[in-house]
Amino acid sequence: MDTSASVRWGAWFDEQDYPLDFPDGWDVRTFAPAGGADIGDDAIAAALREPIGTPPLSELARGKRRPCIVIDDLSRPTPAHRLIPPVLRELATAGIEPEDVLILAGVANHRQMMRDDFIKKCGADVVRRCQTKNHFSWDNCVYVGTTRSGIPVSLNADFMESDMRILIGSIVPHSVAGFAGGGKLVLPGVASIDTATAFHGPTGPATGLDTVPPARLAVEEAAMMAGVDCILNVIPNPERGIAGLVVGHVVEAHRRGMERARQVFSTQTPKNVDICVLSPYPKDNEFLQYGLAFSVWDSASAPITHEGGTVVIACASSEGVGFHSLAGPAMRLPMPTDMRARVRPRDLIAFAPGVNAGDVPAAASGDIVHTQTWVEARDWLARKHGRSARVAVFPSAAIQLGGEVVAW
Repeated sequence: MDTSASVRWGAWFDEQDYPLDFPDGWDVRTFAPAGGADIGDDAIAAALREPIGTPPLSELARGKRRPCIVIDDLSRPTPAHRLIPPVLRELATAGIEPEDVLILAGVANHRQMMRDDFIKKCGADVVRRCQTKNHFSWDNCVYVGTTRSGIPVSLNADFMESDMRILIGSIVPHSVAGFAGGGKLVLPGVASIDTATAFHGPTGPATGLDTVPPARLAVEEAAMMAGVDCILNVIPNPERGIAGLVVGHVVEAHRRGMERARQVFSTQTPKNVDICVLSPYPKDNEFLQYGLAFSVWDSASAPITHEGGTVVIACASSEGVGFHSLAGPAMRLPMPTDMRARVRPRDLIAFAPGVNAGDVPAAASGDIVHTQTWVEARDWLARKHGRSARVAVFPSAAIQLGGEVVAW
């Protein structure tokens, strides 16, 4: 029997397969997503030539002079450095120079991106040649309309003043919008704090993982109000490569991408094991992202771990706890409910080297066991589970969805 495994670790920072060893006599098995090989640059170029539901970018750009490309931040896996250069080449055929292109970080209510962050995300040449700017949800927003569900939509003024609007993001599981990507870089990506409050607050639209919930429809309505011209959305594989890419209409292309995402993220799951280990990779830069590791847990059709078992979150937390200007202490909305409640009556361990126990937000801590080393976590597990245990490891749980239930 194997007594070791690894999880993916340190997206954008210390990217690696992080080894986890367990006590002798334990049965440790890895349950990886179906995944997919990287499609390569030729396939990226082909997707740009044949977009879904829109003309090619080179045609859309005719007569335009001030394009805006919205990107996501380092809490998302999108390899924008592979997508922006071919987009710039398409724009150049319409006479648009890189110096006239604004790269806008659609950070929503996350921290602002610094120059080094833009270089990681977009590549040094893009940062050197294009304009770069952060969205700031508390200022510089203009009202564009109200959704049918009653959300007043105010968006970044620079985005709205541009004459061409492109979104570059990822389609990954998301408990609010079903999947991320598509118009989510508009709402909440470049939305005002009041719009984000209405969207995420208790009276906001209903949500749901791996579906098309009312929240997704509100996102798409806001994107249509904004006049989004084109999206480029990747479906990441477990190595943060590109297993799929859709280009085109903000709704039609995204729906096509959801189909591919379900294939790539599908994961066989066991049931009623003693321990499961969940890594929030490729969203593990901030501890605040750790709830995303529950994507495979929430979508599994049978309990992965039996009552009385243990769930382990293994999160690099490369940037520490993280920041959110909407939800958290002294902010407009409370932190999400205690994650321990999602797994009761099981124990929950947070193995997070990047944070101290006192850093863990009170609403998230509950009676979670926090460790900064794997040795501490392993020893705690050994004391609880004894000489034998069945351990299921999900190495990139934030991009895994429960599929076929398999026997141990």
